[in-house]
Amino acid sequence: METFIAFFDVLGFKEIIMNNDLPEIKRLFGHLLRDSKTALSGGKFIQVNQSKVPNLESQKVNCLHISDSVVFWTNGQTEEDFNNLVSVCYSFYWNSLKTTFPIRGCLTFGEIDFNPNSIKSTDEVMFFNSSLIGKGLVDAYLKAESLEYAGCLLDQLAINKVNEKVIIDLIYNQKVCMYKVPFKWGVSYEHVFRPIQGNHNDLSFRNNAIQIKRVFTYASKTDIDNMPESVKNKMNNTIEFINYFRETDKDLKRPE
Repeated sequence: METFIAFFDVLGFKEIIMNNDLPEIKRLFGHLLRDSKTALSGGKFIQVNQSKVPNLESQKVNCLHISDSVVFWTNGQTEEDFNNLVSVCYSFYWNSLKTTFPIRGCLTFGEIDFNPNSIKSTDEVMFFNSSLIGKGLVDAYLKAESLEYAGCLLDQLAINKVNEKVIIDLIYNQKVCMYKVPFKWGVSYEHVFRPIQGNHNDLSFRNNAIQIKRVFTYASKTDIDNMPESVKNKMNNTIEFINYFRETDKDLKRPE
């Protein structure tokens, strides 16, 4: 079927696996599951035993976790489907940036097929098929993988499927903006998801820049001084993206 689809992956996944023991890896990736479920729930929670967990009873978007990759897709092609996926991607992206992982992604439109099944042997050994295939997935993966910063691209193929007013509303609602995106092959002005609503003052920018450095180093246990130049470049490009939303306040006031 043809549908709206979004692909995300975690930057620095190899280092995260190599520099942590299994219990810590499971704890860290529990955060990734939490962020995807929170995005799918629209921020709605229910009480389960002693904890509040995301309420997925009314989720509008499908989700598949495979290793460090997260795939979201809709069941239809309507503007409502598009807006549902946009809301999920927007929430998942900025929540991840504020917590544990730098991620990059792409929301596009294309053909996919998904028919999962499992078979259990008489010895309780399992065969799992969770194959998600199609040109839409490959397109989303290639465009996400080409980004040289922790960001999420709103691809033109998806934009072309909805009315221009839908995109204008997203810009007015400060979920999407036009930005000079750094790709592996160069730069291009594209529609991307915003990391915040509103703007940063100098202090807010400083705090967010420190947070970006933390998410690039915390899970991977990587020191910035020893960070590969390719990773450092992605980190600095991400901070530059945050800087795009800074408005210098010459009369910065201390909170009393």
